[in-house]
Amino acid sequence: MKLYQKIFLSAILFFVITMPFREFFKVMAVTEMRPVSALPPALGLLFGYPGALGCAIGNLAADALSGYSPLLCGLGFIAQFIYGILPYLLWFGFKDRKLQPDHFLRLNSVKKLLRYIGIIVLDSAVMAVMFGILMRVTGLGKFWTTADVMVFLNNVVFCMILGIPIIVFAGTRSKGRSKPVISLNERLILIFILLGVISASLIGLFAYTELSRYIPDPLSMWNWIYLYMVMDLTVFYIITVLFLKYAEKNITVPVESIAGIAKNYIDEESGKADTGEIAAECEKLLDSKSEVSYLAEGFRQMVQDLDAYIANLTAMTAEKERIGAELQVAAQIQTDMLPVDFPQRKEFQLRAAMTPAREVGGDFYDFFFVDEDHLAVVIGDVSGKGVPAALFMVIAKLLIKNHAQSGESLGEVFSAANDQLCENNKKSMFVTGWMGVLTLSTGKLEFVNAGHNPPLIKRDGCFEYLKSKAGFVLAGMEGIAYKQNELWLAPGDSLYLYTDGVTEAADRQNQLYGEERLRQTLQKSESQEAEALLDTVKLDLDRFAGDAPQADDITMLYLIYKGRAGS
Repeated sequence: MKLYQKIFLSAILFFVITMPFREFFKVMAVTEMRPVSALPPALGLLFGYPGALGCAIGNLAADALSGYSPLLCGLGFIAQFIYGILPYLLWFGFKDRKLQPDHFLRLNSVKKLLRYIGIIVLDSAVMAVMFGILMRVTGLGKFWTTADVMVFLNNVVFCMILGIPIIVFAGTRSKGRSKPVISLNERLILIFILLGVISASLIGLFAYTELSRYIPDPLSMWNWIYLYMVMDLTVFYIITVLFLKYAEKNITVPVESIAGIAKNYIDEESGKADTGEIAAECEKLLDSKSEVSYLAEGFRQMVQDLDAYIANLTAMTAEKERIGAELQVAAQIQTDMLPVDFPQRKEFQLRAAMTPAREVGGDFYDFFFVDEDHLAVVIGDVSGKGVPAALFMVIAKLLIKNHAQSGESLGEVFSAANDQLCENNKKSMFVTGWMGVLTLSTGKLEFVNAGHNPPLIKRDGCFEYLKSKAGFVLAGMEGIAYKQNELWLAPGDSLYLYTDGVTEAADRQNQLYGEERLRQTLQKSESQEAEALLDTVKLDLDRFAGDAPQADDITMLYLIYKGRAGS
């Protein structure tokens, strides 16, 4: 608010409040009951010189409109200005030459409240003396009479019951605040002040009702009324100050301190508050051994625990990110170990795909030539998931391939691999596996099954599960002999291998995809290309599972036999 706006506002308020009381509550020729006496000290403390000057101008206008002499108007203007500016100078110091304070005064402590009351009593006494001098100079009365006492009591009473609420409410609108902010201590002070206002007003009303019957002299009557009100306020404020002092020391200020610490902790711009500083602030509140001290101790402990938790969480997050980066590398290594360069031969068409449930998985597939006329295909599923399963998968894949390329029969390949996997298998992990070797020139397919899901064979346009007795899982027990089986594929026949991540895929209701749906999906596929068929199955799996998380690795291999030289 600009200077001239403060002057104008103060003048208008003073004038508007003065005139009705001058008209209806006149005590003597030049004065009346004046609730407006609360404004000059209050606005002087809030606005500085503009507030005091505005009230003096409002008084000058009211005096002129009331027909007072120029001398009385001039002296009244000076007296009102001094009455309004004196509290400002006493509060902020005579050396402060600013026209107005930087921010509104706040009566947010008992010390400030007592200081205000002392300044008001002194200011009211000065005003009473100036009123006596004015009466003497203008010839309207003597220097010290009961009228001066009435002025003193009037000013003290209304500065107490009206001035304090004005300053408290104005303080909630200090510069930089978008909304009114009133502290807990101010609320308590304001509540007791309002109770004092009600008490003094009731005493004044009762005294006016009774004394107006027996005392015809208005000046004497109002002196007695003000005296009763001052006595009531004195007793009430003594009790109030004692209670507020106790509350300020043991309740309001400690609670506000804790609230301030909590707010600063929440609003910390750097994102990390100084825990040591918070602990030091809380330490100051631990001496009282009251409920507030327990609250401070609890808050201090909470902040320290939270700080330790955040530190641990930060370390864990960094470790998790490091592990995540390493898992990405491991996933890439695992992906690189699975063959993706599918042979382009006229005798067959081959495609395979794996989708791990985690960064790395325990499923695997492989294909390689044993010799020019024999193609080996392998699929396997390691128990468990994640890094342990991936490591066990690598070992199983290498062992199977090494034994197969050494010229051993399929039964011997799985038996040898099984014995080696059982060595030092302290985690009791195991592998289900299926391996076949296709003779490209004849279509003969030799195969062995170590506890794996039965593959599907397509013959004459129909997919059916291959019925054969499966052997025991790899790495489950040493000395297992695996039986080798064989069948013949005609040109156009195909072989679909998969892991249990396909048939045991679940939706949100934990319904499984199942073997029959897999067979029907393969049957409905009209594509004659291996890659397109795998895409069809994966699309149907995704549609079935919906937004349910993938619980297991999904691995598929599809081989189409076309015969010798694609005949």
